[in-house]
Amino acid sequence: MASESIPVIDCSPLFSSAEWDSPMCSAAIAEIHAAFCTWGVFILTGTNAIPPALANKTRDVLTKFFSLPLPRKMALHLKDGGWAWRGYMPWGGEGTKGNIDQKEGFYGGPELASDDEHPLKGMPTFGENQFPDDELPEMRHLVLEYIEKVTQLGLTISDAISLGLGLDQREIKRRLLDPKPIQLFRSFKYYRKPGVDSCGIGEHSDFGFLTILSQNATGLQMLSPSKKWVDVPLIPDSYVVNVGDILDRLTLGVYISPLHRVLPPEPNSDRLSIPFFFDPAWNAEVKPLPLPGRGDKETPSSAARERWNRNSTFKDLQGIWGQYLGVKVQKIFPDLILPEFSAVTRPSGRHLVEIRREEP
Repeated sequence: MASESIPVIDCSPLFSSAEWDSPMCSAAIAEIHAAFCTWGVFILTGTNAIPPALANKTRDVLTKFFSLPLPRKMALHLKDGGWAWRGYMPWGGEGTKGNIDQKEGFYGGPELASDDEHPLKGMPTFGENQFPDDELPEMRHLVLEYIEKVTQLGLTISDAISLGLGLDQREIKRRLLDPKPIQLFRSFKYYRKPGVDSCGIGEHSDFGFLTILSQNATGLQMLSPSKKWVDVPLIPDSYVVNVGDILDRLTLGVYISPLHRVLPPEPNSDRLSIPFFFDPAWNAEVKPLPLPGRGDKETPSSAARERWNRNSTFKDLQGIWGQYLGVKVQKIFPDLILPEFSAVTRPSGRHLVEIRREEP
């Protein structure tokens, strides 16, 4: 592969083989491992985990959602979804390093009904969705099915990561994802407002474990190993998969959480992206993975330390993932009372909408 080309990996053997001991499966796993060690990202092709018809219908219904009149979308505002953190995010609801991101969004996740006895009911990110059932009755089913299918894709990638790192195939799942990963569905529609020159999304790395992205147009850029901004190509039925900050730290810097951005949208942009943030389970213990030949006290490389100091808000590894996520979202939920937890140095500055507990 060319040094300035984002790796494109045909992962079809991983979805067509019952066992992963074939040479083709081994080759795909080795490619994923190499991509995460160098770029921190690859473009996944060849999956049947998400049927193309489902992905296309999901993009179509989200496009229709963003085309609804603004008052109808505002009726589903994030603030009205309470701590479940679900619904419509208006333009200006997110920003990067003091600049407004030029996009509007829809937040969702697995459905947790009001009468569900889920142990994390009432905690941030867990709850009920807000869908425009009157205007787009099909949206609820499509988004929830997409979440289910992309979660299965994330589990398959996690098994490949385990093997690539020299671990048992189910090690990542057992340590970090059981009983259920945190699943954050997002969709963003990009458009430019007159007089605003900021990026669609400014330069950043992702906070969590893995991001699995579907997009309908170019505009996303990744920072290459040689520190050049490289366009992410648009490949039909593909998914952009990148490492998040916590996976970078859990591998002691073997895997790289890459910087990325979305260029300023064109005036008539129709770019739609669907990032899915696939994160550890709430109660997952946060400690370095037992990589063969490396102790958990081994000193990371100078490049890893520099990257962490520049990009990450993690001070060290301790506790459970819910503590990390709690500090990260505390600015969004100002009524959230948390015990002191020093492993995360600051809350997220990206999200600009506060959600109060007393709101429904």
